[in-house]
Amino acid sequence: MQTLLRLPFLFWILAAPAVYGQENNNWQQALEQQLQVLESAEPAAWPPRIDTLTMLAQAHPDEWLLQYYAGWAATQLSFKSGKKEAESLCREAEPFVKKALQLQPGNTETLALMGYWLSAKINAAPSRGASLGAQSRNYAEKAIAADSTNPRAWLVKALNIYYTPAIFGGGKQRAKPTVDITAARFAAFKPENALAPNWGQQIFDVLMASYRQ
Repeated sequence: MQTLLRLPFLFWILAAPAVYGQENNNWQQALEQQLQVLESAEPAAWPPRIDTLTMLAQAHPDEWLLQYYAGWAATQLSFKSGKKEAESLCREAEPFVKKALQLQPGNTETLALMGYWLSAKINAAPSRGASLGAQSRNYAEKAIAADSTNPRAWLVKALNIYYTPAIFGGGKQRAKPTVDITAARFAAFKPENALAPNWGQQIFDVLMASYRQ
């Protein structure tokens, strides 16, 4: 990942004791701290947090939530980055997104994240839309089938339809029924705990704004 704010080697030296020491015994607390910072952090502040999440995931390879959030954070930042950086972030996210799904193959959240990551790959290189768009929507459908109350599953589906050209069955009007369902799901959603996936509302708000124009 390329950024002027990062000194990778130095960061690893400084961060490793915290990750592999005290936080090795309580990864839940370490994860919650990172998520709290990311909730309000500007994009420029995300890379060090992604590094910390990556190290936590590597230190606890069997904890699906750590794999999930390491993959999610890099995927999320890719949407806020230039094309070159977005491509690099998608590659960085890939092993964690896939590992989370491997550990939790029927989980609505890991299925939705896979669909979201595929959308990020399309965002980084739009020419992939023809091959990856259907895959992204397929994972969204699987996530909905696993839990139809999950707003992130519906969000991925809504985004997929919205950004698919009308000639291929997408577009703003065709996305509207799914957007309406997504709105209802976000309005009703309450995370089970502080670590449960709870992202997507801001992304949906941006999508909804286009319908009010």
